[in-house]
Amino acid sequence: MREAIKNLGGNWEAACFRNAADGLRYLDAPDARVDLALIDIGLPDISGIEVVSRVREKHPDVPIMVVSVISAERSVLAAIRAGARGYILKDDSTTEIAEALQQTLQGNYPISPALARYLFKLAGARDKATDLAELTPKELELLKHLSCGRSYAEAGKEMSIAISTVQTHIRNLYRKLDVHSQVQAVTRAQDRGLI
Repeated sequence: MREAIKNLGGNWEAACFRNAADGLRYLDAPDARVDLALIDIGLPDISGIEVVSRVREKHPDVPIMVVSVISAERSVLAAIRAGARGYILKDDSTTEIAEALQQTLQGNYPISPALARYLFKLAGARDKATDLAELTPKELELLKHLSCGRSYAEAGKEMSIAISTVQTHIRNLYRKLDVHSQVQAVTRAQDRGLI
């Protein structure tokens, strides 16, 4: 990282911290001046996602770039949602990292090519996202009952609907959530924050 920062040219100073608490203390100082925050996701004391969120809250104008070995899709999305403006992997070349730093400073949103593939795939899944937004109140209610371990019959009784209606809702849920089992439906709904 230091080598990548040197490649930017100019007279940059890097303040490095071994853990999130030290970095946040530094940023909380009244005279803290930061041009760019580089945050790892896998920190020893606090979640990197939490750090991104806190930096964004305290310094809303400071561009934040995640630099991590973690390439899990969920982490990438969580970091972006928390306020990261870029996400690069530590095993990218020094030149690629330096270019990403420069892009971030110029107001762009760089992302490692390995991660871009996932984001494009996600953006292309518009139909599924639309379907998720179209879950009916009854389908959401049924998902909640299933997530509590109720059977179809128990859920139907709680909802005052026939078992055949429960089965219709189940078929619609499987289609809309793009799943093939009750466990997958509940997991997908939980991942998307629906229940």
